[in-house]
Amino acid sequence: MRVLCCVLLLLLAPMHSYAQAESLEQARQDSLAITEADDFVTASLLVATPSDVLYSCAGHACIRMQCPHYDLDVVYSYEADSVTNKVLTFLSGGLRMGMTIVPTERMMAYYAGDGRGVTEYVLNIPLEKRKQLWQYLDGKVEEGVNLPYDYLNRGCAVACLRAVRTAVLPDTLSFGEWDEKFIKKTRRTLLRNQIDAFPWNRFFLFTIVGTEADQPCAVTDKVVVYPDLIDVLRKATLGGQPVLGEANILVNQTVNVEEIGWLTPMLMACVLLLLAVVSCFWMQGALSLLLLVLQSAIGLLMTYLIVFSTLPVTNFSWLIIPFNPLPLLLWHWRRWWLLPFAVICIGWSIAMLAQTENPLVDNAHIILVLALAINYIGQWYQLREIKLNKQ
Repeated sequence: MRVLCCVLLLLLAPMHSYAQAESLEQARQDSLAITEADDFVTASLLVATPSDVLYSCAGHACIRMQCPHYDLDVVYSYEADSVTNKVLTFLSGGLRMGMTIVPTERMMAYYAGDGRGVTEYVLNIPLEKRKQLWQYLDGKVEEGVNLPYDYLNRGCAVACLRAVRTAVLPDTLSFGEWDEKFIKKTRRTLLRNQIDAFPWNRFFLFTIVGTEADQPCAVTDKVVVYPDLIDVLRKATLGGQPVLGEANILVNQTVNVEEIGWLTPMLMACVLLLLAVVSCFWMQGALSLLLLVLQSAIGLLMTYLIVFSTLPVTNFSWLIIPFNPLPLLLWHWRRWWLLPFAVICIGWSIAMLAQTENPLVDNAHIILVLALAINYIGQWYQLREIKLNKQ
């Protein structure tokens, strides 16, 4: 009897192994069928409307990946610590950024809480390209949040376009004919057009952003704000098929974000210019002190950014010519340099005003420099009168 049982077990063992192998093969085939299904993973572009906070006044763009099979719905987004809370760290170049992964539900709740709107555009690229996009984004997340905070070369719009272009390799996106603004405008100008509603943010950014933002670059690197990203991808095709799908509003905008208050940098600059004219005849001392403090503060900031800071896009700025610490350091000998420096300031203002298509500085900067020039001319004239009276 024992021999018979052993014989039966030996006969059944191959049948069991065959059934097990067949089951594993079926599971593999089922798994392959799932991963090869067109709806295995979907990709879409999310864009959020601006807020009045400095680091989000241009809005935001990120990429959403969904995999129903694994119950995944996440957003990949370049993020950094709040600039508002770490201004000194930001100015020194110590602030870090990197690709992060956040559940979509949490991201939507964040924007809804701020009253910002979110719109989704499905990326119509083949399944294999969507997988490559997923792998690319996961790779960026693995790099960690340890990249220098570079709002121009590594901003959200540039990063999203770069991710899509990389994901479709070895194929390439066809962008058709680029809008004229991408050919003629600089990155500074394109950014300015997006943040015109926030004059104080624009004034601050134009103060710290150097001439790198005005240099020629690849046309794809000029897509620095999310409205331009949408416009470019709407015209883009892959294999003759449109890349971007129709808009789908995920979160309605409930807050109309506008600059609060009437006190803008331009108004302040115009008031100082008017006072500079008045000071030529009355109360020159008080205004001269105020303008010297303002010029020295901006000058010290410019000197620090250009010479000491590692913050990207601060290699050089035209603002260093009128705004520098030399007037403060050489104040005792001002009678020798007041008039020449005033002439330099006027010449600088004319040169900046001539840059109508691609402004190099904010208009408020130009008015401030003219106020400095008039005040210095007034001081020079009064010192000259004092000298003549003594004679």
